[in-house]
Amino acid sequence: MVTATSAAAETIRFGMITTPDHAWSRLMQQFKNTVESSSGNTIRVRESRFAKVRGESSIIELLGRGQLQAAIVAVGSLTTLDPALNGWLMPYQFADTGQLRRAAQRDDAKTMLVGLERHNLVALGYAFSGMRVIMSPAAMASVQDLKGKKVGTFPNDVFYNWYRQLGADPQPIQIQDIRLWFEQEKIDAIDIDLATAVDLQLSTQAPNLMYTRHMAFPGVFVVSRSWWDALTPEQQQVISAAFTQAEQATFAGLEKAEQADLKQLRGEGVSVKTYTEADFNSVPQKLRDFYYGTNERLKRFGMDQP
Repeated sequence: MVTATSAAAETIRFGMITTPDHAWSRLMQQFKNTVESSSGNTIRVRESRFAKVRGESSIIELLGRGQLQAAIVAVGSLTTLDPALNGWLMPYQFADTGQLRRAAQRDDAKTMLVGLERHNLVALGYAFSGMRVIMSPAAMASVQDLKGKKVGTFPNDVFYNWYRQLGADPQPIQIQDIRLWFEQEKIDAIDIDLATAVDLQLSTQAPNLMYTRHMAFPGVFVVSRSWWDALTPEQQQVISAAFTQAEQATFAGLEKAEQADLKQLRGEGVSVKTYTEADFNSVPQKLRDFYYGTNERLKRFGMDQP
């Protein structure tokens, strides 16, 4: 058990898959600093390298078994636990980060988090990151050029169906494999966020950016319920407050960080072409309508957005 008054330091081990400049990585670093400082270093926060290599499915399993205490997990990896979470991934559902923040305050969004307790997970809140874009070695003159292309995607069925509707061939991929797969020509493009693209130095392999911002990509800060329930209310408050502080600070700088990453990629020679929902014709609405028909809570969450 973690305790802020124990003589020997206790350790919170966390798992996440993101690169160092990613919003979730920066959030977790601030969380670590705040917890360790507020506890007088009687609580230490350490990343599990094993969990990072194994990926999010392993992270969720370790949390469920109480072998990992905390994590930031993409909602796309939690949709098998609650399909309504797919509502966050609908193409062009959200126009900006402010809309994401407002959506997180809605009752359906909060219900999604509470429902994770059935799977031995306690969600302290959402963690937002940059919007999704597409990068490729060869220039794309239009959305139609995606037809027949092998696109590396996050392993989630919304991603798969999105690219299939565009005539592309989605290839589920882990972050650590992206550069290798480009080298081996296993993929023709990658669905990614700007921070990860900068960290992986993709400007050297995929210098063509389709600046689509077609999909949000929230995560959830979760802790093991069995571990959490063993803490005192005071200990829970220390951890909850540290998350809230770190999340608010990270979110406040999210848009600025995205623009800095875009500027850096341009400076590295990346060609940027901007796309809007209209460039995808009816595909975004068609996919939203399809998923609205699969889950009433998902539909209500989606239709409730301004």
